[in-house]
Amino acid sequence: MSKRLSKNLLARVLFVLLAVSVASANSFLKTNGRIIVNEQNEKIILKGFGLGGWLVLEGYIWNCNIEHASTTNIESEIESLIGPEKKEQFFDLYRKNYITEYEISLLADHGFNAIRVPLHYKHFSPSYGTFTNIGFDLLDPLIEYCRDNDIYLILDMHAAPGGQNTNDFSDSDGEEARLFTEPENQLWLASTWRYIAEYYADEPAIGAYDLLNEPARWGIANTLRNIYERVVDSIRVVDPNHIVIIEGNWFGNDHTGLLPPFDDEMVYSFHHYIGSSSDSVTSSNPSHWMHQYITDISIEYDVPLWIGEFGENSNHWAFNKKNFFERHDIGWSWWNFKSIERISSLFSYEITDEYKVLIDYWNGSGTKPDTTNAFNGLISMANSLKFDSCWVNKGLSRALMDSNYNSVSFAYSSFKPPGLLPAVNYDTGNNNVAYFDTQIEDPSKFSPETQSWNNGWSYRNDGVDIGSTMINGKINYFVGWIEDDEWLKYSIDVEDPGNFKILVEIASFINGSKIALQIDSSTTIGPITLPNTNGWDNGWRVVEIGNVSLTKDAKIKLIASTGGFNLRNIIFENLDVSSVPMNLKLNCFPNPVNSKLSIFWESDFVLDTEIEIYDISGKLIYESRQISKIGTNSLDWNLKSNSGKAIPSGIFLVKISTANAESMKKVTHLK
Repeated sequence: MSKRLSKNLLARVLFVLLAVSVASANSFLKTNGRIIVNEQNEKIILKGFGLGGWLVLEGYIWNCNIEHASTTNIESEIESLIGPEKKEQFFDLYRKNYITEYEISLLADHGFNAIRVPLHYKHFSPSYGTFTNIGFDLLDPLIEYCRDNDIYLILDMHAAPGGQNTNDFSDSDGEEARLFTEPENQLWLASTWRYIAEYYADEPAIGAYDLLNEPARWGIANTLRNIYERVVDSIRVVDPNHIVIIEGNWFGNDHTGLLPPFDDEMVYSFHHYIGSSSDSVTSSNPSHWMHQYITDISIEYDVPLWIGEFGENSNHWAFNKKNFFERHDIGWSWWNFKSIERISSLFSYEITDEYKVLIDYWNGSGTKPDTTNAFNGLISMANSLKFDSCWVNKGLSRALMDSNYNSVSFAYSSFKPPGLLPAVNYDTGNNNVAYFDTQIEDPSKFSPETQSWNNGWSYRNDGVDIGSTMINGKINYFVGWIEDDEWLKYSIDVEDPGNFKILVEIASFINGSKIALQIDSSTTIGPITLPNTNGWDNGWRVVEIGNVSLTKDAKIKLIASTGGFNLRNIIFENLDVSSVPMNLKLNCFPNPVNSKLSIFWESDFVLDTEIEIYDISGKLIYESRQISKIGTNSLDWNLKSNSGKAIPSGIFLVKISTANAESMKKVTHLK
């Protein structure tokens, strides 16, 4: 280590000690038999998220389909497009926006107390025997946020020298896990951990050191244990304070040769992505492999267990799994904190138009962008990481932290009728609580039998299947793939209780679908037979369900008595304003018309609206129905009848009508 680095390290240690001495509710974590405790000997179950993609890059998190999308390869690809200076500028912004103090405080407010940070060795030791402070510069602000919010940081060596597996996330070369074949890499790993431990030895906000993420190679049981022993010994020379976590071979799950424990403050970790959630909940199944961890490791050797990663599955699966873990005093870390357009992450950010240029290029469907466009695409992606730009998985947060998730549903978003309620904004809560769906999780994740719990893979992470369609350049979501007896519940905030007409906007390609409406678990309307609209994502039709009386805190349930339709919106029309006079202020443009007529009208209320067009003899030639919103509404007519027949020249009457008003205009059609 150079003198410059040594002086810097001393200064940093002094800063950390000063900060700790001023104020910190964190205390060093310790092991006490099968549980983790603080310095007051209070049980601590670590619950949080992994920061995948923050410091260690993964192609799938970025939607980056370059060959072997490792950290090194992604960074090299970016540098080749925009140069080294702009690359650093991008990554500075990316890392800054990925996680902020505000997001840390939100996690704490919701009861989370841990963050697992994947590390890359190069941020601490870019070559064997040399060291850098880059990693500390990146971590120290996050540690300060965590210290202020009573959250523990778990440092995870995600990318070790040479790679501990052949996957891209270890930053291996994709051919060999060279940590196990080249002894120098093993010494390099140990020296890197010593360097990290020396710096953070007196920092109680660090909960533990996760020594090696997901090692995977045949025949390394003895080698892996020797590596762990060397790393632990190197840490203990400078740091007696922190827990060490060791993961088994084959991506954390095979602990052959790693027992018994060889340190007084040791936790055994495994990763969990597969299996039915009911398998783990049924403790009467002693043969299940998760129970083997408990009996053969934790009970046999009196040591704690910790789930370093679980996730990439539905909210239902998350709820059942975390309950199983916590019943056995096992902490957990959900994967992942923030990903691009991925519904199973806590936060999801969008693919911007500018960034899509890069995705198309990397996926082989677009041309190579120039430096300016590539840089703009990356900056737009980095800015989409900001909290205000992200979609929040509200259901996942409830599944992981709300004990009422399996019994009480809550409104997904505030809705006050009258108006239009998107069907995808059903309540948060578990299956059979906020919704009922036939496929609610993927028990065979990563296997050939894998199945989607959300066939549309969009918007939310429940069993409810959600698709999307583009309307006027904007994404509109809908509930699709609806099967018999599936249902959705909605909590409605009725400011002015009264009488409402309820309508639904549906699309279908079959006959015989039926829908029913239940109010407050008592009054049921229907089932109503739905029309065949000759399309799944076009030809949307508004269908009236019936009139209901809604109290202040109403709950409604839409039931697919017979499935086979898509559901986009639920419309609430206030019947108590039906006697209020209203001027629809109808206008038609152009007039005369020869190709397309644009029909505009103003509405003072959200109302069911009929648009009818008659010829000079009074014959109805075209009709449409839609829900008028407050303000300006419009409809484009292509001068064809409902049957698709072009109309002749002549004079026509356009009529707009609601329950309490109508308006008419004469229009001349000149071919």
